[in-house]
Amino acid sequence: FPVTIGAVYTVTVGAGGAGVSGGAQGSNGNNSVFSTITSTGGAGGGGYNSSGAAGGSGIVIIKYRVTGTGANVAIFKGSGSWTAPAGVSSVDYLVVAGGAAGAGQDGQACGGGGAGGFRTGTGLSVTAGTVYTVTVGAGGAGVSGGAQGSNGNNSVFSTITSTGGGGGGYFQQNGSNGGSGGGAGGKSGTAYRDWE
Repeated sequence: FPVTIGAVYTVTVGAGGAGVSGGAQGSNGNNSVFSTITSTGGAGGGGYNSSGAAGGSGIVIIKYRVTGTGANVAIFKGSGSWTAPAGVSSVDYLVVAGGAAGAGQDGQACGGGGAGGFRTGTGLSVTAGTVYTVTVGAGGAGVSGGAQGSNGNNSVFSTITSTGGGGGGYFQQNGSNGGSGGGAGGKSGTAYRDWE
């Protein structure tokens, strides 16, 4: 990944989506950005009579140093493979899983999808010449019609697995477990009317 010596790069860490009320569509999480690399925020839940949004995809970044050269970075926005170059015995890594979808509406309060989990570390052992499969987890598919939000998919590199986000909870249901758990569906507040 090329950078310019002396250049100033802005790093944006995405905040979580703002809370909403009154039957509104849940706010999506905000993206995190470094240079040309963007990780998509988690999906908001479906509001009263609106569908749950799809979750954002994960990303995998591998940093390594070949003897006699500077640092090298391999960035995967989709699944693929990486071959450890000659002379490389360890890498640094960032593995981010896919975010979950928010729950779908059916005239009820719904929870937002959880963000994909992430793992980062240094000095992970690799073997030169070995081909490593890289799996970048997709975001959970959007849902509608009174359904629990879809979980995000796991991202994997070598022995490192990051767990996809947990789907948002439908009416009176807890959000699913995941890298970050999904929000629970509700049945409270002045915006809710009990039709049953």
